[in-house]
Amino acid sequence: MLGRNERGHLHILASPGFLVSVSLLFLNDFVFKPSLHNALSGKLSDFSGLFVFPLFWTALCPRRRSSIYLLTAVLFVFWKSAYSQPLIDGNNLSFFVIGRSVDYTDLLALVVLPLSFRYSLRSSPVLKKPVALYVIGIVSIFAFAATSYSTKTAYNSEYGLPISKQELLERMRRLSTHDVLDSFSQAADFEISFDPCIGSATIFMTVKNDQTLVTLKEINYRCPRPPGKEVMQEYFEKEFINKLVHGMPNRCKAVIQAVHSTFRLSKCEGKTIKR
Repeated sequence: MLGRNERGHLHILASPGFLVSVSLLFLNDFVFKPSLHNALSGKLSDFSGLFVFPLFWTALCPRRRSSIYLLTAVLFVFWKSAYSQPLIDGNNLSFFVIGRSVDYTDLLALVVLPLSFRYSLRSSPVLKKPVALYVIGIVSIFAFAATSYSTKTAYNSEYGLPISKQELLERMRRLSTHDVLDSFSQAADFEISFDPCIGSATIFMTVKNDQTLVTLKEINYRCPRPPGKEVMQEYFEKEFINKLVHGMPNRCKAVIQAVHSTFRLSKCEGKTIKR
């Protein structure tokens, strides 16, 4: 049960800044991410989420305002780092799977926390009915959960590339805008990260009959409404397989590491060769 002081701060939930930020989270997850497929939509979730998340908890626990904002910053850094992966892998809730991409440029969104803190001290409501406040609170929880939702789809599709594994690895290496690990050339399993919605694909690489086989094992879709299985596979073929086949044009850029790591791709055109 909320005390009188806590109930007095619930007006934050009905303030313009809070309502706009929650609306952006919804629009981004259900509209912008699926349609735009770019880094901007991913960053929008980080900025709007970091603005509204501590406001939500400040409305419930106003006496812990400073601690809430400090803890939000610490947890966000942890969530965006590789150290949070065991927590994600250990999630056994079949009805709710979480996911995220390791991208340290997302930490730029931390600059919004001081603005959110200052706003929490001066916000004024546009709705004052208690029922409206509780409805907004429930909708906010759904928005927070939706932005980290993940759906994994299994595949077993093989793509035969008429080049050696060493050549294929070299083409993948040339895509990278960062240095790759020394273990990259010995790896067989890779995780390829695409965009905020089609978050990543897991592949396995083998050599057979003078060609390299790339096997698509899984695609992890990170928006609430996944498209069909075939649609996601076509995207994988266009944005990854085609680039390997055509030697990766210079306008394609990526970040790559081996084994449970990141491989980012920009969009290029090409044709698909599938077995």
